Amino acid sequence: MKNQIEKGTTQMFMRVTVIGLVLVTCLLGLHAGFGKTTFDLESRIAFASTRRNPECILPEVFLMSFPDVTNLQRLTDNDGCTHGDGLAALSPDGKKIIFDSNRNRAEGEPINTSDLFVMNTDGTEQIFVVRGSSATWSPNSKLIAFHASASGLACPVSVAPPNPVPGCPSRNDPGPPTWDSDIFVANLDDLLNHTATPTNLTNNPVMIDDDASWSPPLLESGQLVEKIVFTSHPVTDNPLQSNQAEIYVINTDGTGLMRLTFNTEEERGPSWSPDGTQIVYACRKGDPQSPPPAPQIKTFEICVMNADGNNQVRLTNNTVQDLTPTFSPDGEKIVFHRGSMSVPQQIWIMNADGTGQTQMTFPPGINNIANWGLLRVHLPQ
Repeated sequence: MKNQIEKGTTQMFMRVTVIGLVLVTCLLGLHAGFGKTTFDLESRIAFASTRRNPECILPEVFLMSFPDVTNLQRLTDNDGCTHGDGLAALSPDGKKIIFDSNRNRAEGEPINTSDLFVMNTDGTEQIFVVRGSSATWSPNSKLIAFHASASGLACPVSVAPPNPVPGCPSRNDPGPPTWDSDIFVANLDDLLNHTATPTNLTNNPVMIDDDASWSPPLLESGQLVEKIVFTSHPVTDNPLQSNQAEIYVINTDGTGLMRLTFNTEEERGPSWSPDGTQIVYACRKGDPQSPPPAPQIKTFEICVMNADGNNQVRLTNNTVQDLTPTFSPDGEKIVFHRGSMSVPQQIWIMNADGTGQTQMTFPPGINNIANWGLLRVHLPQ
């Protein structure tokens, strides 16, 4: 009997030991799992497209991969005739997309009236943020900069470009600045929680400011700083061919305003390289589209310059419009859109030095206003 009891005790002890070892192994495994990366950031291009409803002019927001551009994902859903979405930008952490939409415009307001919305990267939870356009993210994905009417006035029913009325679009293209447009900065959560209002960064009533782009952290005098590059031109300038539009840079607290370009050509849509050493932008340098006596309006090309405005280099040279350039996340390529009145706008990609220009999207529909970023993708366990 004694031997049986001792044997049973030994077996029980062994079972408890084995169970204990299993539990410890599981706990260690779980603990180790906490340190493992369960997601990755993958390259994606957000763009606007009318491909689902080509007969209408208003787009929806799509994502595409690179180099597999056949993998398209539609994120917004509208009829394309009265409501449209575009100018989308992925947050640096790959979790959110901010974009323009005219879905909240009042009856009679211009069709290109813009409000900013934010959504998840799969298109869910589309939430109104603030009236404004062309938003850009801070590196920590918490703040945004954008252009908006300084007065906050709604555009009267009877007013359309080129009438210089505060609150009204100054151009007919998507997401244009208003006649009293300034650059604003805001904390996204504060806007969503209605605990703060945007801060007017430029606050210049005699200039129209637009097309903001937030820099990565920059080393300046031994300190890491962040800046915002944008375009600006006088209210008295012709917004449809703004020969006085120039590129400026400013600190995110509104100090240190510096002009980078000095010419009689229009610049639009500046955007930083991932390392902050260069700025790519649209420059009106192209050959006139029409022979005399038609108006000699030069087309937009893609240009790049150093972050201080030096070494300005033209990358494209043609008779169609090249616009909205942004760098790839690795800085090796540039995405932009190309087209004209007779050639529907499509997405193109080229090397950062201008070589290897390749068309990436094709009809049906117009595909334009691309923004290259990163998408947070969960990895299989």
